[in-house]
Amino acid sequence: MRRVLFWGRFDHGYSKTRVNIATFRALGWDVDFFDVKWCCKFGDIEAFFRGVDRRGKYDLVFVPVCRQRDIAAACRWAHRRGIKVLFDPMISAWDKKVLEQKKWKASERRAKKLLAWEKRLMAMPDFIVWDTSCHVDFAAEYLDVPREKMSPLFTGTDEAVFKPVVDKDLPSEVFRVLYHGAYLPLHGTETIVEAARLTQHLPIRWDFLGWGAYKEATEKKAEGLANVRFLNKVPYAEVPSVICSHDIVLGVFGTTAKASRVIGNKVYESLACARPTINEFCTGYPPSAKECKAIKFIPAGDAQALVNAVEEYRADWANKELYFKSAREFFERELSMDVVKRQLAGVLEQMGF
Repeated sequence: MRRVLFWGRFDHGYSKTRVNIATFRALGWDVDFFDVKWCCKFGDIEAFFRGVDRRGKYDLVFVPVCRQRDIAAACRWAHRRGIKVLFDPMISAWDKKVLEQKKWKASERRAKKLLAWEKRLMAMPDFIVWDTSCHVDFAAEYLDVPREKMSPLFTGTDEAVFKPVVDKDLPSEVFRVLYHGAYLPLHGTETIVEAARLTQHLPIRWDFLGWGAYKEATEKKAEGLANVRFLNKVPYAEVPSVICSHDIVLGVFGTTAKASRVIGNKVYESLACARPTINEFCTGYPPSAKECKAIKFIPAGDAQALVNAVEEYRADWANKELYFKSAREFFERELSMDVVKRQLAGVLEQMGF
């Protein structure tokens, strides 16, 4: 049996990491973990003192989502032992700081230093996977990563948790729209609030679930809107029940460049729960997404287009079961764990396994 060591100071409960662990196991790999506790920069030294070598031979070291800080130590430890390293960054640190959050200008010295640092790190692993083909293109253009050492690996979702559940709420005269997420700039929550403002005269309720740095700003923008609710935080396992108590679920609408390169976690989760979605278009979607009845694409940051898409669903909601069925069927065919499993198998084959 092949063995993979997940390395770094990562969150075992994060959705994409859960999917990666499950997918390796589904492919017959034994999964082990080295959770760095002391210092990411010197994780290889920590691994020595904590006796990782005594656990037996590993075939691969996997560095999970967003753990750029763990890459150098993981590669030193693995390459000294003839072990290959696979990295799943999901996002670029430079992209996040400079292009998405706009904290620094690209011309600033500190931004250039961050970019140079990330380029050096991206040259270290043997192979890198990204959540969409758009991010593969980005890494090739901005981070100088050769295309032959990259491939898409969809985010997926934990299908043991995210699946259709019966809506226990009584039938509602109000059309229920849900945003759930971390209030990131790329989500464009200000667009959702403006859409709510434009529909105060209509029987549409806009609910927000989640937490994050931009939640307070979103709440302020929504002050005085009677058709907006901010829901209380619920445990991870209860999110599907919240999703299924709504008619449709919203995706990503931000105007940052990154927003046009992602398929948000919430899109996977809503479709897995058999709920239609509205989203900004990303070329990383499977081509058949444009024909899916349960996905409507709109221009980034366009509140009126969002209202129009919601109204299109609402006008045909006598056929809601067809939309629910279409959502789940598209997920199973194009975005499910089986798809992620095939993608990972292809990556491992490219790496020589």
